[in-house]
Amino acid sequence: MTNNIILGIDLGTTFSAMAYVDDEGRARVIPNAEGQNTTPSVVLIENGKVVVGELAMNQAATKSDHVVRWIKRAMGEPDYRFQGMTPAEISAEILKKLKRDAEHAFGQSVTSAVITCPAYFSSPEVEATKLAGELAEFEVREIVKEPTAAAVYYGVDHLSDGQKLLVYDLGGGTLDVTILLLEKGIFRPVATAGDRRLGGHDWTTDLLNRVCRELTERYGEDPRVSILVEHRLYEECERAKRDLSRVKETIIPCVYNGRAEEVRVTRDEFEEITDWRIRETIRWTEKVLSKPAIPMTWVDIDGILLVGGATRMPRVREALKETSGKEPIVTGEADTMVALGAAILGKGEVLPRNEKSALVATGEGRGIIAVKFDRTASRTLGTKVMVWKEGKPEIRNSSIIAYGTLLPAKVTRDDYQISVEGQRIFDVPVVEFDDIGPEVIIGTYRFICLPQTRAGTPISVTFSYDGSGIADVTAIDQRSKRALSRSQINYEPPDLAQVKSARKERVVVFALDVSGSMSGDKIMRAKEALISSAKSLSEASQGTVRIGVVTFGSEARCVCEPTLAVADICRKVKDIGTSGTTAMDKGIATAVSLIKNIPVSAVREIALVTDGIPDDREAALAAARAADSDRIGLCIVGIGKDDVDEDFLREITTRALTVEGANELGDALMTLLTETSDRTGCPNLITWGGQE
Repeated sequence: MTNNIILGIDLGTTFSAMAYVDDEGRARVIPNAEGQNTTPSVVLIENGKVVVGELAMNQAATKSDHVVRWIKRAMGEPDYRFQGMTPAEISAEILKKLKRDAEHAFGQSVTSAVITCPAYFSSPEVEATKLAGELAEFEVREIVKEPTAAAVYYGVDHLSDGQKLLVYDLGGGTLDVTILLLEKGIFRPVATAGDRRLGGHDWTTDLLNRVCRELTERYGEDPRVSILVEHRLYEECERAKRDLSRVKETIIPCVYNGRAEEVRVTRDEFEEITDWRIRETIRWTEKVLSKPAIPMTWVDIDGILLVGGATRMPRVREALKETSGKEPIVTGEADTMVALGAAILGKGEVLPRNEKSALVATGEGRGIIAVKFDRTASRTLGTKVMVWKEGKPEIRNSSIIAYGTLLPAKVTRDDYQISVEGQRIFDVPVVEFDDIGPEVIIGTYRFICLPQTRAGTPISVTFSYDGSGIADVTAIDQRSKRALSRSQINYEPPDLAQVKSARKERVVVFALDVSGSMSGDKIMRAKEALISSAKSLSEASQGTVRIGVVTFGSEARCVCEPTLAVADICRKVKDIGTSGTTAMDKGIATAVSLIKNIPVSAVREIALVTDGIPDDREAALAAARAADSDRIGLCIVGIGKDDVDEDFLREITTRALTVEGANELGDALMTLLTETSDRTGCPNLITWGGQE
């Protein structure tokens, strides 16, 4: 036996399984110490001792206060405790048993594992799954999504290039619906949706409720008043649910209050009381078809793969066939397919079971093949931002790393800044969301500002997903280039009423380049963009933003001092013409002179528009630094990528955009100004920190 054993582990809600790839390249299930291919995900914790699996399940009725089941549904919940243990710690006990059983089977130490989780797990749930593996003393190679693992195991032998497989994974506690594409030998998730709290356990609970209602009607007492009776009755309902996948009718016995009772249940009755759950799973399949950039129909799907023990229920297959018009793919490995696929992904290669596997190159014959797969973001990673709508603040989700992005992924935003003098902290609320499911608030990353941090200090914030989909956020003080220390706290939404009452005064001065090179279409478009932006700013603030205009060619002049009268601004801007060179330093200095006497408590901003390089670069830089010293913000839009020195603009300010043509100017200008507007009334675009 090789020493390089990598376990593929399906850490399931009701049952867990493990597999590996042997020396010949075959994926194989590893039976547990009891000789079973699956291990109940049940843990007994009593007097400091832990028992896992069938022995724990057998004592669930008599020691209910010490037995925990379905712990997977609590993964990622920070406040959950059972017998003082977290979900990750309890899950680690399940993994420890699998590890011991594997080591007993192989007669050697096993330290590496690929562990699976539902595709729709949020970052905290994925992170808790990884932590469970580490607590079990595994080197966790990766956390892989269950549908991907199942699709790889099946697809190695049955998928052709370009085919799309919909994986319908209904396990004991979760539902995942994922579309995967085999493209150029690489398995790639196309769309994912699901419900972390919908699984076979719920069908059993529905049947339990049905049985208890009948017994209550007979004798006027619900048998669930006895915890012992309830546990035993649940197990009988679980058995009956499985029986009804094979037979048309079954009997559920129950003994309580000295009476031996039984309830007869038919498959038709069972399907009737659980029909709404089936319809809920079908609703998720329809949702996942709508998620790609180009929505799909059932015609685009080449196969529907059934994964998970709950898919053995006949009604699942019937409902999918009725909806899709396709016969679902049924294998004999619904319970172990995920573990087998995880083992293949951990090893990175496998011997196909089918000699005609599409992944084996023509002419090479049957042999070991490398298995590759892409990782994508199953949810959008973003942050909470505040926007002003009709004079009122609103909290919205702002996308940073979009759903479907290839992982690992990293995005840095360098347009945030400290806005309170001496601010000691700032908070970044992080959220995962999509357009069909509930948002998941990961929490708030609290960063500690450097000593004596000045207002206006630019901060770059980096959001990232690793290959498993675990989120992280870091921040750097751009002036010192030092990373900021952080902690993580619970997210608390800001008091919007307080924010509204504390909203700062705002003044924006447009500084427009009117050098000769701006003549023609450029100056016409620039004036249109300036007028449009002035109107939009005024409307968004309900007329509370004062706006001014200066121009600069060879010299600079004030066209309009800051005013609330947008009509006057529009009238004066229409008469602007072009001539001369580009005295950018004079334009910035003139704009500063209109703002510097306004209190520093206000939001003071210069929005500069130019199409070229200044007459005196050093003088322009000095003017920009002087504006910064006066705590006046500066944003710049450059017109014409071939004319503008982008590096120079970004040397002047981190908030600079360059557009190809003047027709794009309006959108770019409002993008920069809207970001500043979003910050008005709170320390910055994404935070509500301040004096601690």
